[in-house]
Amino acid sequence: MTVSVDPRAFGLTKAAYAVGEALDLLSIGRTSLYAAVKRGDLKRVKFGRKTLFYAADLAAFLTKLSRGGDPDVHHPGDAPSASKGTELS
Repeated sequence: MTVSVDPRAFGLTKAAYAVGEALDLLSIGRTSLYAAVKRGDLKRVKFGRKTLFYAADLAAFLTKLSRGGDPDVHHPGDAPSASKGTELS
């Protein structure tokens, strides 16, 4: 079940945003943006060669992040995790 979020609550006034605009709005890098797409956390649409993100999908993504829904996001005070290939003794 998808919860509808009003994009205006996040200051989103356009129906859809291009990649560069989405990067600015989310304050994340291109790699993180496409990782979220690959995980299924954020939907993209293609219009010809252009990739767009609907404002409603960006708002839902931001809501999920604010609820701690992304396990790859680390918040201040989180304990550091062991990196891949590092064994704990």
